[in-house]
Amino acid sequence: MKVIEKRDAFLSDYEVFQFLTNLETSHGWDDETQAQLQQNRRKKIKTKKPYNNVTLQRITRDTISYLRVNKSYIAQDEDEEMDEVTKNQNMSSPICKLQNDQFSELMRDLNRFELFKIEKLQIVNQLPSNMVHLYSIVEECDSRFNEDQINEIISIIERYSQSQ
Repeated sequence: MKVIEKRDAFLSDYEVFQFLTNLETSHGWDDETQAQLQQNRRKKIKTKKPYNNVTLQRITRDTISYLRVNKSYIAQDEDEEMDEVTKNQNMSSPICKLQNDQFSELMRDLNRFELFKIEKLQIVNQLPSNMVHLYSIVEECDSRFNEDQINEIISIIERYSQSQ
Protein backbone atom coordinates (compact mmCIF):
# COMPACT_ATOMS: atom_id res chain seq x y z
CA MET A 1 0.00 0.00 0.00
CA LYS A 2 1.34 3.40 -0.99
CA VAL A 3 0.59 6.61 0.91
CA ILE A 4 -0.50 9.14 -1.67
CA GLU A 5 -1.13 12.08 0.61
CA LYS A 6 0.23 12.72 4.08
CA ARG A 7 -2.11 13.66 6.88
CA ASP A 8 -2.25 17.45 6.86
CA ALA A 9 -4.24 17.94 10.05
CA PHE A 10 -5.88 16.20 12.97
CA LEU A 11 -9.58 16.26 13.77
CA SER A 12 -10.76 16.76 17.30
CA ASP A 13 -13.73 14.95 18.82
CA TYR A 14 -15.63 18.24 18.70
CA GLU A 15 -15.10 18.61 14.94
CA VAL A 16 -16.13 15.00 14.31
CA PHE A 17 -19.19 15.45 16.55
CA GLN A 18 -20.23 18.62 14.69
CA PHE A 19 -19.74 16.99 11.28
CA LEU A 20 -21.72 13.89 12.19
CA THR A 21 -24.61 15.78 13.81
CA ASN A 22 -24.83 17.99 10.70
CA LEU A 23 -24.76 14.86 8.53
CA GLU A 24 -27.46 13.26 10.64
CA THR A 25 -29.65 16.36 10.41
CA SER A 26 -29.12 16.92 6.69
CA HIS A 27 -30.05 13.32 5.86
CA GLY A 28 -33.01 13.29 8.22
CA TRP A 29 -31.67 10.59 10.53
CA ASP A 30 -32.17 12.54 13.75
CA ASP A 31 -35.13 11.79 16.03
CA GLU A 32 -36.80 15.14 15.31
CA THR A 33 -36.89 14.58 11.54
CA GLN A 34 -38.00 10.97 11.99
CA ALA A 35 -40.91 12.10 14.17
CA GLN A 36 -41.86 14.73 11.55
CA LEU A 37 -41.80 12.06 8.81
CA GLN A 38 -44.03 9.78 10.88
CA GLN A 39 -46.47 12.61 11.47
CA ASN A 40 -46.52 13.49 7.75
CA ARG A 41 -47.18 9.83 6.86
CA ARG A 42 -50.15 9.76 9.22
CA LYS A 43 -51.52 12.94 7.68
CA LYS A 44 -50.66 11.57 4.20
CA ILE A 45 -48.52 14.58 3.32
CA LYS A 46 -45.91 13.85 0.65
CA THR A 47 -42.39 14.61 1.78
CA LYS A 48 -38.98 13.95 0.36
CA LYS A 49 -37.57 10.64 1.58
CA PRO A 50 -34.32 10.94 3.52
CA TYR A 51 -31.11 9.43 2.20
CA ASN A 52 -31.27 5.83 3.31
CA ASN A 53 -28.01 4.05 3.99
CA VAL A 54 -28.64 1.89 7.03
CA THR A 55 -24.98 1.07 7.68
CA LEU A 56 -23.83 4.69 7.48
CA GLN A 57 -26.79 5.76 9.60
CA ARG A 58 -25.95 3.18 12.29
CA ILE A 59 -22.25 4.10 12.32
CA THR A 60 -23.12 7.80 12.53
CA ARG A 61 -25.60 7.31 15.35
CA ASP A 62 -23.23 5.02 17.32
CA THR A 63 -20.33 7.45 16.95
CA ILE A 64 -22.46 10.40 18.04
CA SER A 65 -23.71 8.50 21.08
CA TYR A 66 -20.11 7.57 21.97
CA LEU A 67 -18.96 11.19 21.69
CA ARG A 68 -21.88 12.39 23.82
CA VAL A 69 -20.75 10.36 26.85
CA ASN A 70 -18.45 12.02 29.37
CA LYS A 71 -15.53 9.60 29.61
CA SER A 72 -14.13 11.26 32.74
CA TYR A 73 -17.41 11.02 34.66
CA ILE A 74 -17.24 8.78 37.72
CA ALA A 75 -20.51 7.81 39.38
CA GLN A 76 -20.80 8.82 43.00
CA ASP A 77 -23.07 7.62 45.81
CA GLU A 78 -24.83 11.00 45.77
CA ASP A 79 -25.90 10.36 42.16
CA GLU A 80 -28.73 8.11 43.34
CA GLU A 81 -30.34 11.13 45.00
CA MET A 82 -29.94 13.39 41.94
CA ASP A 83 -32.80 13.98 39.59
CA GLU A 84 -32.53 12.48 36.11
CA VAL A 85 -31.80 15.82 34.36
CA THR A 86 -28.80 16.65 36.57
CA LYS A 87 -27.51 13.09 36.25
CA ASN A 88 -27.70 13.28 32.43
CA GLN A 89 -25.92 16.65 32.43
CA ASN A 90 -23.04 15.17 34.43
CA MET A 91 -22.85 12.14 32.16
CA SER A 92 -22.94 14.11 28.91
CA SER A 93 -19.65 15.18 27.40
CA PRO A 94 -18.62 18.85 27.61
CA ILE A 95 -17.98 18.88 23.85
CA CYS A 96 -21.74 18.56 23.29
CA LYS A 97 -22.24 21.86 25.09
CA LEU A 98 -19.59 23.82 23.18
CA GLN A 99 -20.44 26.19 20.35
CA ASN A 100 -18.16 26.95 17.40
CA ASP A 101 -17.09 30.33 18.77
CA GLN A 102 -16.33 28.81 22.21
CA PHE A 103 -14.27 26.08 20.57
CA SER A 104 -12.31 28.70 18.60
CA GLU A 105 -11.70 30.73 21.77
CA LEU A 106 -10.52 27.61 23.60
CA MET A 107 -8.02 26.89 20.84
CA ARG A 108 -6.81 30.51 20.85
CA ASP A 109 -6.35 30.37 24.61
CA LEU A 110 -4.40 27.11 24.37
CA ASN A 111 -2.23 28.56 21.58
CA ARG A 112 -0.76 31.01 24.10
CA PHE A 113 1.12 28.10 25.65
CA GLU A 114 3.94 26.20 23.99
CA LEU A 115 2.02 22.98 23.49
CA PHE A 116 2.51 20.53 20.66
CA LYS A 117 -0.39 20.04 18.24
CA ILE A 118 -1.09 16.54 19.49
CA GLU A 119 -1.12 17.77 23.11
CA LYS A 120 -3.66 20.46 22.23
CA LEU A 121 -5.74 17.85 20.46
CA GLN A 122 -5.70 15.56 23.49
CA ILE A 123 -6.52 18.44 25.81
CA VAL A 124 -9.49 19.44 23.66
CA ASN A 125 -10.68 15.84 23.38
CA GLN A 126 -10.33 14.97 27.06
CA LEU A 127 -10.75 18.39 28.73
CA PRO A 128 -8.71 17.45 31.82
CA SER A 129 -10.09 18.84 35.06
CA ASN A 130 -7.11 18.28 37.33
CA MET A 131 -3.34 18.49 37.35
CA VAL A 132 -2.78 14.73 37.28
CA HIS A 133 -4.83 14.33 34.14
CA LEU A 134 -3.03 17.25 32.48
CA TYR A 135 0.37 15.77 33.41
CA SER A 136 -0.61 12.53 31.69
CA ILE A 137 -1.36 14.42 28.48
CA VAL A 138 1.45 16.98 28.34
CA GLU A 139 4.91 15.54 27.97
CA GLU A 140 7.39 16.75 30.60
CA CYS A 141 4.76 19.14 31.90
CA ASP A 142 6.62 19.98 35.11
CA SER A 143 9.79 21.04 33.29
CA ARG A 144 8.08 22.94 30.46
CA PHE A 145 5.55 24.88 32.53
CA ASN A 146 5.54 26.37 35.98
CA GLU A 147 2.71 25.76 38.43
CA ASP A 148 0.94 29.05 37.59
CA GLN A 149 0.85 28.19 33.90
CA ILE A 150 -0.50 24.72 34.64
CA ASN A 151 -3.21 26.17 36.86
CA GLU A 152 -4.04 28.69 34.15
CA ILE A 153 -4.41 25.91 31.56
CA ILE A 154 -6.72 24.00 33.90
CA SER A 155 -8.80 27.11 34.63
CA ILE A 156 -9.15 27.80 30.89
CA ILE A 157 -10.30 24.23 30.32
CA GLU A 158 -12.76 24.40 33.23
CA ARG A 159 -14.20 27.67 31.91
CA TYR A 160 -15.11 26.03 28.61
CA SER A 161 -16.12 22.64 29.97
CA GLN A 162 -18.55 24.22 32.47
CA SER A 163 -20.15 26.65 29.99
CA GLN A 164 -23.49 25.76 28.49
